[in-house]
Amino acid sequence: MLAIMARKKAKKKVSQTPVQKNTNVDTELQEEVIRQLDKRPIPKVEKKKKSRFQIWTWIMSIFMVVVMAGSVIYAAIAAIGH
Repeated sequence: MLAIMARKKAKKKVSQTPVQKNTNVDTELQEEVIRQLDKRPIPKVEKKKKSRFQIWTWIMSIFMVVVMAGSVIYAAIAAIGH
């Protein structure tokens, strides 16, 4: 979000300044972005290992979906055959 705001400011500066000062604006923008990131660094997220409970929940939910689909197919075949 801060980078977007900095880009908008830089675009305004670029449109108001001549072409010669374009590199100066880029360095100022880069310094501003670095300063803002140093104030609030991006948190690093570590992927946690799934617990046994989560794994068994996934297995049981997939099993229930298969059973429900099988029962629907079985009921459809039984209705056609009857």
